[in-house]
Amino acid sequence: MRPSDPLIAALAEQYESRFRETLGPIRKVGREAEFPVVWPDGRAGDVNLLWDPLLAEGDLTPQYDDPETRSLIYGARSDDLVYAVEVGRGTVELSLGPCEDLWQLQARFTQAIARLNRAATASGMLVLGFGIQPRTPPSAGLMTARRHYRAFYRAVGTSWLGLTTTASDQLHVDIARTEIPRAVNWMNLLSGPIIALCANSSVYAGRPGRYLAGREALLADLGPERYSMPPRLFHSVREWIGYLCDFRCFVLPEPGGFRQISRPFREVLTAEGKLGTAEEQLFQSFLWHDHYVWNSARARADHSTIEVRPACQQPPGESMAANALILGWVEALEAVADYLSSGLGSDPVPAMMRYRHAAVRAGLRAPEPA
Repeated sequence: MRPSDPLIAALAEQYESRFRETLGPIRKVGREAEFPVVWPDGRAGDVNLLWDPLLAEGDLTPQYDDPETRSLIYGARSDDLVYAVEVGRGTVELSLGPCEDLWQLQARFTQAIARLNRAATASGMLVLGFGIQPRTPPSAGLMTARRHYRAFYRAVGTSWLGLTTTASDQLHVDIARTEIPRAVNWMNLLSGPIIALCANSSVYAGRPGRYLAGREALLADLGPERYSMPPRLFHSVREWIGYLCDFRCFVLPEPGGFRQISRPFREVLTAEGKLGTAEEQLFQSFLWHDHYVWNSARARADHSTIEVRPACQQPPGESMAANALILGWVEALEAVADYLSSGLGSDPVPAMMRYRHAAVRAGLRAPEPA
């Protein structure tokens, strides 16, 4: 047994405790929808120009990167809506929810995207739909000047810059604590079909690319397992936490800034656990680390949700299609498990991993595994 295993068991217990024991009559949903904003010639725009028109309507509060100095606004929020600049200053994210159902989510999204379009128009910019990237290639000059993004760039290197032009559509779906391993397993296995059906990011750096899901392919530079689907199934929350702890932790927050770690989080646990770090502080460090492991589906303790990540934006008239598909599959997890196991055997991971890789390149033309 590794010396940090008791600490991982303690992390897993805390992690589980953040998820609901029971769900309501239907699952609540939330959405993180990212959109490039561009100048009329297709070059990356500047999300920072949106804050004045967004805040002028009076019901949003500015969010500051450093609340003490108020030197940089990175977002504007209300109780159930957040506009925020992403790693690249040309990408804006709308975070919505929790909503009672897809109908409420659609209504809130329609209002939020209309408001974003008004702000962009007032600033002389356009909001791109689908998964299309701006003409501007990824670069350090495009990176938002938030402190933790600069710290990640120093720790990760040039691979971090791939995030400066990408945009995705992520759905959060309510899950109970007993559903964590099942939701993580099967929604990751379904990432291939989601990509095949919802891949629209085939244009990047101003030209057609080699992949229909350009974001999923290009961000693999961050680590083929870190930005993909896990290579195995998990039979317990403790197993899942141990898997996350084996990834390199890039940076952690500390008073006044961020410290570079650049070693597996398991080693952080061993070192700081022995030093008597407060239990809650260590757990918060783990949640920070967990946020920067971008598997296609990941359980989120902050929200008691499964976050499903690989879909590109869909056409405006069908913007909820991927969300509805994902919610339906979360509801049908037992049937999904039976279907995949009966078709692909007791370990469907290798076949679905191959299919996922093929779907990233070819979408629905990828050979199906069964």
